[in-house]
Amino acid sequence: MDVVPGYVFVLPAVIVAGWILSWWGARRVRWFLLSAATVVSVLCVVIGWHAMGPPADPRTVDCSSSWACTDPGSLYVVAAGLLGSGCCFVLLLLTLVGEVLVIRKGRRNAG
Repeated sequence: MDVVPGYVFVLPAVIVAGWILSWWGARRVRWFLLSAATVVSVLCVVIGWHAMGPPADPRTVDCSSSWACTDPGSLYVVAAGLLGSGCCFVLLLLTLVGEVLVIRKGRRNAG
């Protein structure tokens, strides 16, 4: 079994680090960064998917299966994009909960 290279996890790590740091900024910054991270993740999936090209026929080239005939570099870009998209979805839910808590705390302190 092949080992997944570490750079697949760079995009999700940057997304999580940026999201954590965004809580010290304005609310607009948090939502803008989360939106931009989602766009970048989707672009990684699309670009990686198109870079794979058509599947090769294992009988015409010297490899055992169609997956073995695929360039792993493009698969790693797709994997990074999918992991990034998953991170963005989870962080979206956490942001919604956090925003509700911040708004409630502000109303409680004001009233």
